[in-house]
Amino acid sequence: METRIFKSTLRKLKALSDGTRMKILAMLSVRSMCVCELTHVLGLAQPTVSRHLKQLEDTGFINSRREGNWTIYFLDPEDKVISQLLDLVMANALSELEWHELKKTLNAVDRCSISGNGRDKTAKENTA
Repeated sequence: METRIFKSTLRKLKALSDGTRMKILAMLSVRSMCVCELTHVLGLAQPTVSRHLKQLEDTGFINSRREGNWTIYFLDPEDKVISQLLDLVMANALSELEWHELKKTLNAVDRCSISGNGRDKTAKENTA
């Protein structure tokens, strides 16, 4: 018979069984991000990324907050098991080269430029 704790841990492990979710956790370990930034970096459709985010949020790995028009996702290890699992993911999810490339990509991604808000501002500055 499975106990409640066993079922909860099993759900958390299942959440980590997908490469995309592991990449999302790795990216969120660098900084908080919105769906459009994650979509841009991963090269996936927004509904796909949102589905992965929901599973990570439901299992307690991440949390979200509203900032204007955006929902910002961030790591939020609520319990000891999640903290330990996150440590394992961060230590083993990506090679050193993959981490370097990922961080370089993340530093170049900005939600304002992706959404078009940054382009409007730049265009106005150039015409002024």
